[in-house]
Amino acid sequence: MHEKITQMLFSVIDELNQLRPPEEHLQKDLETPLTGDFGRLDSAGLINLIVVTEQQTAEKLGIPILLTDDRTMSQVNQVFHTLGTLADYIHLLLQEKRDG
Repeated sequence: MHEKITQMLFSVIDELNQLRPPEEHLQKDLETPLTGDFGRLDSAGLINLIVVTEQQTAEKLGIPILLTDDRTMSQVNQVFHTLGTLADYIHLLLQEKRDG
């Protein structure tokens, strides 16, 4: 499942990069910093990332998730630190939905 999440996030990056100038493109790498001191996203970029990720998770993985709830927002810097931390968090959410 983690590989499917990674591929879905790379697709999200492709979509976001279409909206960004070439010099601001995000790398399709799990180590790509999203927020924090070295983050590549401003607040509008983070919102776009959240919206597109929620849409593609529902479309490509068949399970809707919410990344704007209190739980996620209370740890926004950890969840959205890198593409990898976001992938791990989505994996956790999907497992909880499957097990719950």
